[in-house]
Amino acid sequence: MATTEKRQTITGFNFAEKECIWMRAKVVPVKYCDNAFDCTTCAFDTVMGRKIAREEEAAGWGTEVSRRLRADLRCRHALTGGAPASKMCAHNYECATCPYDQMLDDMMQMDHTMFGPPQYLNAHGYRVPRDYYIHIGHGWARVEYGGRVRVGLDDFGNRLVGTVSNFRLPSLGTRFKTSEECFILAREGHEAGVRSPLTGVVTAVNQKLLDQPGVTNSEPYTGGWVMLIDPMELRSDLKGLAFGIEAARFVEAEAERLLSMIADDPVAAAAAGGEPITDVYGAFKDMGWDSLVKKFI
Repeated sequence: MATTEKRQTITGFNFAEKECIWMRAKVVPVKYCDNAFDCTTCAFDTVMGRKIAREEEAAGWGTEVSRRLRADLRCRHALTGGAPASKMCAHNYECATCPYDQMLDDMMQMDHTMFGPPQYLNAHGYRVPRDYYIHIGHGWARVEYGGRVRVGLDDFGNRLVGTVSNFRLPSLGTRFKTSEECFILAREGHEAGVRSPLTGVVTAVNQKLLDQPGVTNSEPYTGGWVMLIDPMELRSDLKGLAFGIEAARFVEAEAERLLSMIADDPVAAAAAGGEPITDVYGAFKDMGWDSLVKKFI
């Protein structure tokens, strides 16, 4: 009887804690991925590939390393949850020239649903995803298998600016450094430039936002993603971002800072006792757009 395989849900991750595919295949005892499973640019993967090639040339598949590798020649995407668990590598782990790898990579770029819904922490009523990194300017970064990073504006930032009327998105191939303005959102003639969480090159943008800019307010961490970046200094850049509990604490501090600015207003104080204000600028226009944007974004 035929069986139907269900692809595992892919998640964003704190990549330093994930097992390298060579470890999962039991070729090496301990090795954790430090390149977001982008095997095509991984120095360790290159070294291992050369080692295997030398051993094959000298003794065929008779060596211990070669036997272990052959015992679990699963695709790297199967090992990380991006493909059916039984998907085998038919390209000798030469991912850079693998048609299946390229196809899956292209799909992952544009289909955020492949990565499943986020799991949230509560920060004074604001949603903070467990597997996302948060920049001090409230841009978020989600490291995804394959080496790219998805970027958007967090829940706090969205509530701060309220209903967005339009976006100005970067062109493909644009290079940003950490904290440089990477995309612009606008409301009622006012603009806010959101800073890039990391250094890299833009490989895709969410064109949906041009026709439906409000989706970033309703779905800030899923359908409201803004762009994909091919990172250039990922490991060092992530050290400057908040993750997990640290991210939740940062947003809590930001919420308290916002409240201190509007606490003299009884309406604001009442609202703060329940759910966060959905549209801070809309509720307190007297504070000024520039004041809010400069202080938080």
